[in-house]
Amino acid sequence: MFETILVPLDGSDLAEEAIDPAGELARCFGSRIVLVQAVDSLAMRMSQPPAIIEAPAAAAASVDVFQSALEAEKEGAHRYLAEVRDRLAAGGGRVEAFVGEGPATDVILSVAREQGAGVIVMSTHGRGGLGRLVFGSVADGILRRSETPVLLIRSRERPKT
Repeated sequence: MFETILVPLDGSDLAEEAIDPAGELARCFGSRIVLVQAVDSLAMRMSQPPAIIEAPAAAAASVDVFQSALEAEKEGAHRYLAEVRDRLAAGGGRVEAFVGEGPATDVILSVAREQGAGVIVMSTHGRGGLGRLVFGSVADGILRRSETPVLLIRSRERPKT
């Protein structure tokens, strides 16, 4: 049923709340876990220069600077996912990790399709109404666009809206 379980992570404690439930499912069904983290693409970074830099200076910023920042973030994401992968694999699980470039929702859905995920297990703040409208939600985007079933793990902490 759930041969592959996809777990999106971003390095936050909130995102990691999905790891244990995903591990439980994997043990029950003998599933493989696929971890995924998205990093902004170079185009996204260049289209949204930091607010502290004035527009003319931002326009003159070197592509190399943005590329270096992107590579550093990707390396950090690979290290982080490798740590989580090793932790899960130490318990006997089959775990793989992927870092994708682009908007989080797009990356998650793409990896889910490519890896044949039977379920996406992710955490959410559980915001509703104005909180979701103001802050947005990757979980909401996944719920709306995914063809794969989604198991949302609500945060143990109540959201501050």
